[in-house]
Amino acid sequence: MNKIIWTIAIAIWVPCLFSLLGGAFAYRQNLPSGLYNRYVLTVYKTLPGPPKGPAYCNFLDVDAYALAFSCSGKPPFIGWLQGGRY
Repeated sequence: MNKIIWTIAIAIWVPCLFSLLGGAFAYRQNLPSGLYNRYVLTVYKTLPGPPKGPAYCNFLDVDAYALAFSCSGKPPFIGWLQGGRY
């Protein structure tokens, strides 16, 4: 029973900490024209997109899905604390 509780706790807290530290979940939708739409999901819902906000770089790709982090390496809340300088 103790191992089940630890497994559930890790399964909940790892994605939460990843997101709070600036990590994002990305989805890439290929369009018939050869271009694509990229959706980046973060816990920062009012975060502006690039160039005003941080750009995200994928570090783990699996088909159309990816884990991404800020290309500058700084979590978004650091840029917010610095007055919006991402």
